[in-house]
Order: sequence, then structure tokens, then C-alpha cells
Amino acid sequence: MSDPWQECMNHCVEVTKKAGKMIREALTEDIAVMQKSSPVDLVTETDQRVERLIIASIKEKYPAHSFIGEESVAAGAPSVLTDDPTWIIDPIDGTTNFVHRFPFVSVSIGFTVKKEIEFGIVYSCIEDKMYTARKGKGAFCNGDPIKVSGQEDISQSLVLTEMNFHKDPERFKTMLANVRSILTIPVHGVRSPGSAAVNMCLVACGSADAYYHMGIHCWDMAGGAAVVTEAGGVIMDISGGPFDLMSRRLIIASSRAIAERIAKEITEFHVGRDDTDDESDMEAHSHTTNTMESHSLFSPPWLNHLGASSDSLSICLHKALLSKAPRTLEMEDPWQNAYDFAVQVARAAGAVIRKAGEEEIKVQTKSSTVDLVTKTDERVEKIIIGSLKEGFGDGTHCFIGEESVSKGEPVILTDKPTWIIDPVDGTTNFVHGFPFVAVSIAFAVNKELEFGVVYSCLEDKMYKARKGKGAFCDDEQIQVSDVKDIHKSIIISEHGTDRSIEKVTKIFSTMQKILCIPVHGLRGSGTAATNMCLVASGAVEAFFEIGIHLWDIAAGVVIVREAGGLVLDVDGGPFDLMSRRMMSANNNVIAQRIIKEIEIFPVERDDAPVQKK
Repeated sequence: MSDPWQECMNHCVEVTKKAGKMIREALTEDIAVMQKSSPVDLVTETDQRVERLIIASIKEKYPAHSFIGEESVAAGAPSVLTDDPTWIIDPIDGTTNFVHRFPFVSVSIGFTVKKEIEFGIVYSCIEDKMYTARKGKGAFCNGDPIKVSGQEDISQSLVLTEMNFHKDPERFKTMLANVRSILTIPVHGVRSPGSAAVNMCLVACGSADAYYHMGIHCWDMAGGAAVVTEAGGVIMDISGGPFDLMSRRLIIASSRAIAERIAKEITEFHVGRDDTDDESDMEAHSHTTNTMESHSLFSPPWLNHLGASSDSLSICLHKALLSKAPRTLEMEDPWQNAYDFAVQVARAAGAVIRKAGEEEIKVQTKSSTVDLVTKTDERVEKIIIGSLKEGFGDGTHCFIGEESVSKGEPVILTDKPTWIIDPVDGTTNFVHGFPFVAVSIAFAVNKELEFGVVYSCLEDKMYKARKGKGAFCDDEQIQVSDVKDIHKSIIISEHGTDRSIEKVTKIFSTMQKILCIPVHGLRGSGTAATNMCLVASGAVEAFFEIGIHLWDIAAGVVIVREAGGLVLDVDGGPFDLMSRRMMSANNNVIAQRIIKEIEIFPVERDDAPVQKK
């Protein structure tokens, strides 16, 4: 006999595509924002419109089926899972990201029969990635099979979770303590993309090794639960017991060993179930209007698939660049020549990185067990410096490269034309396949930054800026957001690679104070250069970090400034490229409010004299 649920799934894929198109179109317009349970629990007219589209399209074909939709429940509909065929819908998973144009926004639909998930669909519509899974038939992304990483060593893992403000101080304190416990195992890193469904799919495709959360809803989890399970992952309750779709708690992981270790590390706090009226954790259903202006648009990214091996490709790219390299600086504007060439070099380097990501990656460590480096970092830096030296090989140019410095070269910024290079910004992301990895190239003359180029190579986004000439992403001019209300901002920061108690304590204390302002959200992407480009393009309002290096941020500094933002020291004073401390923001109002909350800790300058052993 025919398979009725497969027919349902096929119809759902088509409906989800239409929903994703509606969301992308809405990103070109101003977005009216309303609140649900708190000032950081947002909903938009687009959430409601997309849910109506999905339910109407499915009801027309399957009128006897039941529905649980996020916005319907918020408007008073019951959240009851029965044995009936039931569609569980999150029209926009990552509404805060949608409001700010942060690039993880998804449509999530799960389908259950007799309370068992039959299939799940998650469409990450800004990335244009369609994740699908049918019970017993595997998981796919854009039609290609996917599987979890299989990682079993928690210390080698990348973990996802979200950090949100909650009015219950004990719950909020426990949430932060849990993140800190995981970070200090230590793990390779903790990321916060801002979309539960996308988080689950990142684990399913091996880009992260685990995701845990308490306080999410069945519509956040249903689609992703199917995808993770069919990709070979483990899904369980936060306690380590069986997963319950209505419990609002889950751990998913690449292996049972990692899932059980996370369950052991974290402390539970109470959240009401989706299928009961728990007054201690009820979400308000009334909406209050709170309009917000439009931010800059992110266009869909994609991966390039190349056929050659990374070694042969790097050689070919190097030769191709050399054939195009400028042989003289004798022109009216020599730095424009260098700028244009840097864009070519960055794009070629990104192609090498993408191809290398398809092969086995051998990982080494530098300053700590979570400060990673690969042969690709070293190979890409050689390609970049070799190409630039060939193009500007008259001996007047200097180079500061991350991997060269790690091998003992000094960090000296003189008045000479100087290239500042991070060949793979976000090496941990690269190792895991997490989608933010960048090539960063900056150019300074007389110790002043002239231009910056950041190529987010997995997204295929080229950010660039020349002093006095504006900032661009893929040749479209970008600008910072115009948000001046700190409560309506997204802030981005990182935990760094130093897991010393003093520094981790100050980092988490700062994050706690910023979340308590409160802000719309706190994100972590794992790459400083991309973080600064997210500020420049209006997707977040600010990024700060202590302990980064000049090669992480030099290019981003130019891009943020040329996009209309500002760059300061974390104490509010003038920015110093060598200080390893930086605050970038869309405006001074936001910057100063965050600076007020930062707990500063000492770090050694990049230009500090090297101590002889």
C-alpha cells in the first residue's frame, strides 16, 4: 500500500519552501516587533503570517489532522499531543535573530502519529539549507545524507547552548553556571547561534557535537529531533532519562558518552511542561506592540564544491594569483592596487580552506588544549604571504601572520607598509565544520590601518573596506544598525581559549551583567573577524573581547569604522591594536553601556618583548 506519511512529508517540504520565501521577503522590510512573556521573548507579524500560511496549506489537504503551532498557543490554543496525526510548527525559530538579521533563522515542522515523531523538516532559510528526516530512512541536508560526528571525547567537542535572561534569579544563575561547567571541562568551545532547530541540525550534520537546553518548547524541538535521530545522534532528557517532547528539556549529542557527560555536569532547574498549565512558568499570551526599524539584510550563503585535492588546489591558486600579481606600486593610488589584490588572495585562500574541510583534519594545540591549529592554517598563511611577497616584493613591505608569530617571529608594527594576516580565523570552527570561518587580511601604513578584507569562506561572503571609502559585503555597501536602546540589542562575545579560573570568572560575571540589563540576546560565533563583520552589517549591535590578537581584529576594525561604527578599548579609552582588548559597536551609546558592565582582566600585549627561556 502507499505510504501516507511520506505524502505528508513531501507536501510539508513544499509548504516549508513557501514559508522560507515569505521570511526572506520580510527581511527586506521594516519589522514590527511585539513581546510575549518578557522583553526578550519576541514575536513579529511575520511569525503569525507564516504560521497561518503553513496551517492553512496543510489543513486544506489534511483537514482531519491536528496542529500545535507556537503562535496559536501564544494566542490561547491548547498544546496537547494526542494519538492523532499532529503537525508541530515553529514558523520562525530564532525570531530574535530574524529581527536583527542574524544569519540563523529557520522554519521547523515535526509530524507525529500516536505521539511518535514520523518526520521532521527544518529549513534554515537565510542559509538556504533544507534539513529533512523520515523515521527509519535517514537524515538529509539539501538532499545529501548527513550524519553526526561520532565524537565520544567531551574534551574534543564543540557544544551548543543558549544564554538568555530569565526573571527567576536562581534559574538564571543556574543556567550560567551550567555553561561555565561545560566550558571548563574543558571543551573545544561553546557556541550560541540563537535557534534551537538550527542547533539541532548543526549537531546532526557533524558541525557540533552536542546541544542542550532547558526551557524550550515542543515546536522548537520536534523537527530537529527527527533530523538528529535519523543522523545517528543521541537524544535524551536533561536528567539522562528518556526524551519527552513535551518536557521542554533535552540533550542531543553525537554519542551517548558525550550526552551522559553533559547530563552529569549540569544542574537542573524547573520548567513547566508544554502540556500542562504550570503557573510557575506560564508564558503571557498578550502581545504589546514595540516597533523596531529595519537592520541590514543577510543574503543566503552557500558552499562551493571543488574537485581537486587541497594540496594541488593551493598550488594552482598560488600560481594563478602570481600571474595576476601587480609588479609595481608606481601608480597614483598604490594602496588601491594592494586592496584589490588582497581581495583576490583572500578568495583564493578561502577556496583552499573549503576544500581542506572535506578531508581529514589533523589538529595540534598551541597555548592550551583548546587553542587549536592545523596544517591548513599554516599552508594558507604560506599561500597568502607568498602571493603578497611576489606582488609587492621590493622589500618595503612587512608581514605579521598568526602562524609565523606562533613559531617565534616578532610582532612589530612599524611605519612600513605592513600586512596583518589571520589565515583561518575560527580554527576550532574549521575543525568541527561550524559555519563561521574567515580569512582576515589587513594593511597598515605608518601604523594606521588603510584597508581590511574578511572572507567568510563557508558562507561565501566577502567583506571589505578601504579607509574613507565605505564598507561592503559582496560589493553591496553595508552599515551598522541604528539601534540606540541597549534593551533592543544583540551582543556578541567569546569565551576565549584561556580556561584559568580568574579569567573565566570575570568573563561569566560580565556576561551575566549584560544579560541582566536585559538585552535581546547574547551570541557567540567563534570567530572575531566575522563577529566584527556582523556588527558592521547590522546583524548585532556590539562585539567585545579581551585576549584576542591583532590578526583577529585588524581587518574588522576598518570594516566596522567604514560601516559607521566605532572601535574602542574595553575601558572606553582609545583603541590600541596591540592591546588585545577591543570593543566594537554601532554607536557610542551602546558601547558605553556595555563597557560599564565589563570586568577587565590582564592580558599580555601582542608587542610585549618575548621572554627568553
